[in-house]
Amino acid sequence: MDVVDYFNEAVQRLKTLYPQTEAEELMYWVYEDKLLIKKAHLKLFVKELGVAEEITLDFVLNRLLKGEPIQYILGYAYFMDLVLEVNSHVLIPRPETEELVNWCLQLIREKELAIPELTILDICTGSGCIALALKKKLPQASIDALDISEEAISLVKKNAISLKLPVNLLTNSVLSESGKAILVNHHAQIWISNPPYITETEKEQMHQNVLDFEPHLALFVANTNPLQFYIIILEAFLLAAKAEHLFFEISEYQKEALTAILVGKSINFSFKKDLQGKDRMLLISKK
Repeated sequence: MDVVDYFNEAVQRLKTLYPQTEAEELMYWVYEDKLLIKKAHLKLFVKELGVAEEITLDFVLNRLLKGEPIQYILGYAYFMDLVLEVNSHVLIPRPETEELVNWCLQLIREKELAIPELTILDICTGSGCIALALKKKLPQASIDALDISEEAISLVKKNAISLKLPVNLLTNSVLSESGKAILVNHHAQIWISNPPYITETEKEQMHQNVLDFEPHLALFVANTNPLQFYIIILEAFLLAAKAEHLFFEISEYQKEALTAILVGKSINFSFKKDLQGKDRMLLISKK
């Protein structure tokens, strides 16, 4: 089959799962990865696919048609200016998390914090995208990353080595007493976290490829206690002597509930909208 014909047919099949633009972008990514054909050049190709090439494309396409995220199929994801190895043990990094990292970097610039003396703690690090991106931007800072998943921590370690971005890794759960003790006694001035926050009720609004393939441990919390991670991390932050600023990624539905928890405490806090106009970020600073 001709290269362009295969592309067009694949897009039509993927439209059963994705909008056309997204289906096209998926296939552009596949073509660049597997055939080394860039998006801008595709229409210029007059070429028949070889047997091996068609088998390779069929393998990827069949997995895409089952809803599997392309990042898991190809084994990597883009985050800011990094290419990170990812697998089904970690969430795929999202654009809104890039916005959270940029907000953190903005505060560091505005406060003119001394980078060599700065320590940042990434809580519920998952893929390590936040910790590694911060280390890339702030090579002199000390970056610590904590997660309950040994598989996730192992992957962060692998990425840190391959990218030459050394971060300090901690395996524990913030819901455990030992995990809480790590937080309370930690020396980081800046904390940043993208914890599980999606309730069971919100599952109905999510794309099937997220539900079927991404780790539920990193996604979901019970309807009865949706803010448990935020509450525990906040309590530890208030007790930690060195902690000054705490950044959270949040659900667009949590602003009111989080505000009720924060009001009356000896802190300053502000919410920030993402590029979609949704309240997705929270900054808490001690007075």
